[in-house]
Amino acid sequence: MNIFRDSCRLICSAIVLLGSSAVADMSADQILQSVRQMTVSQGERDVVGKIRKGRTQVPFSLSSRGGTIVFQYQENNVWQRFDLLIQARKAELIRVSNGNARVMPPSDYSKKIAGTDVAYEDLSLRFLYWKGGRLLSESSNSRIKGRDCHIIEVSNPAPNIGQFAWVRIWIDKENGTSWQIDGYDTKGQLKKRFSITSVQRLSDGSWFFKQMKLEIRDPNNPNRTIALNYLEMDDIPEK
Repeated sequence: MNIFRDSCRLICSAIVLLGSSAVADMSADQILQSVRQMTVSQGERDVVGKIRKGRTQVPFSLSSRGGTIVFQYQENNVWQRFDLLIQARKAELIRVSNGNARVMPPSDYSKKIAGTDVAYEDLSLRFLYWKGGRLLSESSNSRIKGRDCHIIEVSNPAPNIGQFAWVRIWIDKENGTSWQIDGYDTKGQLKKRFSITSVQRLSDGSWFFKQMKLEIRDPNNPNRTIALNYLEMDDIPEK
């Protein structure tokens, strides 16, 4: 099942996503691969929503085009676009302007979008495509929202690219939902937390996230949240 039915299954597992396939008895990379597969698009209908920080609201959309996820957001009443290009060994960001595409400099991955705290890498969830994950031992931290989860830790394969040295991902054991993603810096301190706060169920039984919260942590005290941003999706109409 996909997260955005007939629309975009290439990102938001992230950011998300609830599916129906079980992920028990699989390796870390197999579990992550199943999550990625849930985001494979079956259509090209755009999914729309907004990035919200306080009173700031930034309209955005995303859709899949084969092996590419297309992101668009509005800044100063002008629509901007960048793509997540998914390849066998890496996932990179591409800027698209006036029909011209060019690779985004890695130094721009952590730049904030349109006055929010959401970076290009955050919106694209590029780190979901890192390889070499490992399953952590189960503990009291394995439950999120009352759900039993696998916790997978994945190191950045190119530590000099992007804002995270490694991430931890909580994936529902039953339905493959990515409930939470924690991003850590090179010092091992929590830098950002992505968490699903509400979902919508479609008539075919599939789910997609309605709201994802992004917490920015204090560099001097990673237990303290210093900024909140939200990704909020419009309802997906039933066919």
